[in-house]
Amino acid sequence: MPGEPSLSTNTWPVVFLGPALMLLRFFGEHAWVYWTAAVIGSLGVLAAAVEIVATVRALVRGRQLLVAIWVIGLLGGASWVLVRRLIEG
Repeated sequence: MPGEPSLSTNTWPVVFLGPALMLLRFFGEHAWVYWTAAVIGSLGVLAAAVEIVATVRALVRGRQLLVAIWVIGLLGGASWVLVRRLIEG
């Protein structure tokens, strides 16, 4: 529909997930970095879960198939990598 925004705006949780992953990648040996990344990352994972649900709802309505797949893959993948890095940490 013409008035609906693009699903690509649903990728905003990367604002939290990206810095958390970078902190773990470059400074992960420090305890304060681990806890900071855990706090920032948990906000990002929660936001990603909300946006993935919104994207799936839009996908069910038949909107922007490829963009929806990209958003779900990006947010789901970043969340999975973050959780894995925190568990391994």
